Amino acid sequence: MTSPPYLYADWLSGRVPPKGWDAADAVGDGWSEDELSGFIQAAARPWTPPAAPKARQARPAAAGKTIAADNGWQMELLRSEKGRIKPGATRNWALFLEHHPDLSGIFAFDAFKMGVVLMRRPPWDAARGRWRERLLQDRDYSEAVMWLEANDMTPKVATIAPVIQTVAEHARFDRLTDYLEGLVWDRRPRLHNWLTYYMGIEDTPYARTVGLRWLISSVARGLQPGCKVDTMPILEGPQGARKSTAVRMLYGDDFFTDELSDIGSKDAMMEMQGIWGLEVAEMHRFNASETSAVKKFLRKQTDRFRPPYGRSVVEAPRRVCLCGTISPDGNPYLKDTTGGRSFWPLTVGRIDIEAIAADRDQLWAEAVALYKAKTPWWVQEEEQQAVVAEQEKRTDVDVWVEVIVPTLKGERSLSQHEILKSLGIAAKDADWRHAGRIGRIVKKLGWTASRDRRGGEDRVVFLNPIFDEGGEGKVF
Repeated sequence: MTSPPYLYADWLSGRVPPKGWDAADAVGDGWSEDELSGFIQAAARPWTPPAAPKARQARPAAAGKTIAADNGWQMELLRSEKGRIKPGATRNWALFLEHHPDLSGIFAFDAFKMGVVLMRRPPWDAARGRWRERLLQDRDYSEAVMWLEANDMTPKVATIAPVIQTVAEHARFDRLTDYLEGLVWDRRPRLHNWLTYYMGIEDTPYARTVGLRWLISSVARGLQPGCKVDTMPILEGPQGARKSTAVRMLYGDDFFTDELSDIGSKDAMMEMQGIWGLEVAEMHRFNASETSAVKKFLRKQTDRFRPPYGRSVVEAPRRVCLCGTISPDGNPYLKDTTGGRSFWPLTVGRIDIEAIAADRDQLWAEAVALYKAKTPWWVQEEEQQAVVAEQEKRTDVDVWVEVIVPTLKGERSLSQHEILKSLGIAAKDADWRHAGRIGRIVKKLGWTASRDRRGGEDRVVFLNPIFDEGGEGKVF
């Protein structure tokens, strides 16, 4: 009686080949060239069957569990000369973590959050209820090691992290890009006056400009990481106006935070990963150095830091966009107009949170369409005057301005010494702080600094740039 053929699937399932069976028999039994090559590589030498079948040699499974015969990943496992799976091989740990039915599809790398994410419930998580994907935690490393040990592997806790990272990178995705690219605009325009409709802001050319640039710049950071976005809106309104809620609703809980360590610190750089919208609250309480720190923070396009347990410094193109909120007390909160150009102040009225929630996806969908149509997300030259006018209303004006402006009136040029004299400050009492203060004021008024070295002297002189010969000078 002729025995049935010994098929490739029989070997995958753990069934021992007939006594004396060899490669020639495999060809006769219908094995393909690729199947035979894989068998030879796995066995590392002609197959020598054991005295009795041992399932553990032929199929990597937890006790009491069976792996389906069509799982070709088993062919890639490193084995000993006797066909046994090598329990200490890093490659084998990775294959188990990526392909075993208990763990398949669990580990992924979110490029937006810059971290490994558990996409479904791992076997060591005994909680019940609906699973919500989460970032990998420290305890998950030791749990993964214990799971591998239960499956006859011998992993090392000290080296499991890079193995999991590698496995996760094979399922890389970008949460923010996927969200934005997945939006479908219904072709109904909303962005031209969305600040008025949803936040009760007065409908002005300025509000329309800022509202449009705000959302398109956020989309740009989402789809073009690290692009230049050195501006931020500031929502003004009384306590209870729901400013923070509006910003959170606009960006969404998955992409928003109002909690951050000191701006500019290494911790802040790491905490920003996975954040799209960041609220900077209570800006009216900021002193000059804090406001300066925010402006410096805005100018950065890439963050460099070494993550916990990381061996290398990470360069992360920035994805975050800032939005300030204040409850103004009637006093100016911008310290100077030069640095204040980074800020777009907006006074809110009645905010419709429900409408923002309902139309959020369509607002972003339209912004994506405008971004892809090459609409700029920065203020244009013809729009700048209206923006500056709003900023100046919130600018803390130096008291020296009231003296310096009349002094400059009608002059072609004026020396620093002459300005000090108009302020009642003797030259012998002046220092670099006085000079810097004068320079900032004169610069904001449009004048430029120069040096006058005639007569063997070296004097700082300020020049009226629009003074024409025979003209009347700049009138303030």
